[in-house]
Amino acid sequence: MNGSVVSAADAFFLHVERPGAAQHVGGVVVLEPTDRRPAIDEVRRVVSEGFARLPRMRQRLAPPSRWRRPRWVEAEHVDLDWHVVERHSPDGLDGLLRVVGEFAEQPMPRDRPLWRIVMVRDVGPDGADALVVLLHHSIADGIGTVLQTFSLFEPRPALPLPSGAVPGRLTRAAAIAVGLAQLATDGTARPLPSGSARRDFAVAEAGLDAVRKVAAARGVRVTDLLLALLADGLAADTVVARDLPQPLRFSVTTMVRTSGSAAEGNATAATMVDVPVDGRPFDELLAEIAARTERLRRPTRAPASRFVTATGLRALPEPIARWFARTVYGPRFLHAVVSNLPGPAIPMTFAGVPHHRAYPILPLVPGTPLAVGALSWGGVLGIGLATDPALIDAAALAGHVSRLLERLGAGPLEGEEQASA
Repeated sequence: MNGSVVSAADAFFLHVERPGAAQHVGGVVVLEPTDRRPAIDEVRRVVSEGFARLPRMRQRLAPPSRWRRPRWVEAEHVDLDWHVVERHSPDGLDGLLRVVGEFAEQPMPRDRPLWRIVMVRDVGPDGADALVVLLHHSIADGIGTVLQTFSLFEPRPALPLPSGAVPGRLTRAAAIAVGLAQLATDGTARPLPSGSARRDFAVAEAGLDAVRKVAAARGVRVTDLLLALLADGLAADTVVARDLPQPLRFSVTTMVRTSGSAAEGNATAATMVDVPVDGRPFDELLAEIAARTERLRRPTRAPASRFVTATGLRALPEPIARWFARTVYGPRFLHAVVSNLPGPAIPMTFAGVPHHRAYPILPLVPGTPLAVGALSWGGVLGIGLATDPALIDAAALAGHVSRLLERLGAGPLEGEEQASA
C-alpha cells in the first residue's frame, strides 16, 4: 500500500483516543468587528488554498492491521462542505465557547482528513466572527498546529523556535539513560473521581508583557505562574478541592521542536509536576511550584520522555504499543495538562480581517478533567481551559484566573473585561 507510515509519536494519540475522549488540538481566533465579513464560500476558498500546501490536510488514515501502524494516504476527495462549516451564536461569546465544547467532544471519522474548521458568527455585540480550527493530535502537537494554521493567515511569520543544535550521540544517550531512571521515580498518581464524556471550554487573557513582569518580579517562569493560578482557582472552589486528589499531578509540555522541524508531527515531551491544591497563600504556593519545577527541569527528563514516544514505541508490536499508550496516558499517572505556547508577535489577518484574540484548544487526557493552554498572540497571552464539567467548572476557573491576574497587575486589558463562559 502506498503512503507513509504514521510515526510512533503520532500514532500514540490514535492509540489513546477512545469514545468520550477525542484527541483534537487547535485554537480559536476571534476576528476584529469590521464591515468585511467573509461568506462561508470565501472561507472555504481561503482554507482550500492555504491547506493545499500541507500534506496531512489532504490525507486520511488507511486502516491499520493488528500488528502494523496505519498509513497516511491521499484522500480521494476533501469535502470542504463537511470540513468547513458555519454556526451562528445566539448569545455572543457564550455561544462560541459552547461550539468549541461541542466540536471538541466529537471524534473525527478516520476515513476523512483529520481536521475541521468552524466559522462562528456574531460572537460579540458588535457582530464579530471567530474561526475555530481543530486538528487531530496525530497530525501535529500544539506548536505544529500553530504552524499549520499560519497557512490560513497573512502575513506568515516565523516562530521563535530553538536553533536545533543537537548533542552528540554519547551525550544524548547518557541523558536519556539518566532521564529514564528519573521518569521511573515519578510513580502513579492518586485516583480521580469518576467523570463524564462532556467538554466545557472557557478563556481568559492578559497582556503578555504584564504577565512576564509579574513572573519576573517573583523570580519564576510564566508556566510556573500559570500552574499557581490554576491551583489557586481549584482550591478556591471548596467542592472541587474536596473531590480532587492532593496533590494534583500536572503534565507540563516541553517543546523539543526546532526551527528545522516540519510543521506536521509531534515533537514534544512532558514533565510531571505534583502541585498542591490546598488553599495556601498564593505567593507561598507559587514559590513551592517554582521550586518543584526547577528540580524537575533537568536536561535529561525531556529527552527521555521524547525517546519513549518517538523511539521506544517504534520498537514495540502495535498491540503492546497501544496498551502502553493507554496505560501511561491517563489518570493512573497524571491528572491535568498545561502547555505554554509561543505565537506570532505581529498583527495578522484572515481573509483580510484583522485578528483580535487567539486562544489554544487542548484535548483532555482520557479520564482526566483539565487541559489548559496559554498562547502568546499579538502581545496578548490567551488562555484556553478545557474541562470535564462533571468535575471542574471551566467558567468559574477562568474567572478566578482572570481576577487573580488583575490583582497581580496583569489584567484586564485596557477597555475590556476578561471573558469566560
